[in-house]
Amino acid sequence: MQNRRLWKIGLLILICAMLLAGWQRLQESGREAVASGPLETAGQQLSVLYSMGQAAAKGPFQLMLKWQGEWSSLLSPEEAAGVLASRMGLPEPEAGTVQGRTVYETKGRIEGVLAELELTNLEEGKHYAMLRLEAVGGDEAALANLREAQRRAGESLADEGVQADWNGAVQGLAWPALVAEGQEGSGEAGLAAVLDKLEASIGALPGLKLKQVEEFADEHTTSRTYDVNALPVAVQSGGHRVALQLAVHRNSSTGMDEITIGTPLLTVEF
Repeated sequence: MQNRRLWKIGLLILICAMLLAGWQRLQESGREAVASGPLETAGQQLSVLYSMGQAAAKGPFQLMLKWQGEWSSLLSPEEAAGVLASRMGLPEPEAGTVQGRTVYETKGRIEGVLAELELTNLEEGKHYAMLRLEAVGGDEAALANLREAQRRAGESLADEGVQADWNGAVQGLAWPALVAEGQEGSGEAGLAAVLDKLEASIGALPGLKLKQVEEFADEHTTSRTYDVNALPVAVQSGGHRVALQLAVHRNSSTGMDEITIGTPLLTVEF
C-alpha cells in the first residue's frame, strides 16, 4: 500500500513537471512570435537603415518612415480619421481634396518627431491610412525618439485594426558628382560609379550582404534593388525577394548627386 501511494505521488509529480515544461515552451513560442511581429521587425529595420545613413553621410541626414495600409471600419471617413488622430495625440484632421478624392489630414508631433496622418475612403466600410514620420538623423538620441514614435504610431494603427505595412528611406544625401578615372562625369557610367561607391559603403556594415536582383538606369538616374537576408521587412518584385533599394539622381542645376536609400523599396512619395 505504501509503495502504491509513493508511486501515485511520483506519477503526480511527473505529470506536473510535464505540464510546467509544456507551459514554458508555450510561453517561449509566444515570445518568439511577438519578437518577429511587424512592430519588432520594423524597429530592427529602422536601426539598420539608420546605420546606412550614417555610413553614407558625413553629417545629419533626412529620414522618412511610413506606416500605411487598408482599414475595414464602419466609421465614416471623418470619424475614422478623428479616431486615429486622437490615438496618436495629433490635432483634429481637416478635409481636403487630392485627385478628386476627399482626404482627411493632420500634422503634429509624436515623441517630438514630425508626423503627418492622411486617411482616404476607398469604398463603403474601407479606408486607407498613411502615417509619415520625418526626422533628421545624426545621433543616438534622435534614433531613440524616432524608434519610439514609430512604435507608438504602429501600435495605434494595429490596435484599431489597420493592416499597415512599413517602409523607410534616407533621403536627399548629396555628393559632389564623381568622375571615375576613364569615365565621363555625366551619363549612366558616371552615375553607376557613384552607386558603386554607395553600395560599397553600405555593404561594409557588419552583417550586411547585398545580393543585387534588379537594376534601372538612364541619363539622370540609376537604381539597384537587393535581397538582404539581415533585413526582415521585404517584398516580392519580379519574382525576387527585395529588401533594399539604392538610387542616385544627378541634379542638373546643382551638379550634385542626390542619394536615396529605401527599404524595402523606394515609393513614389519619396
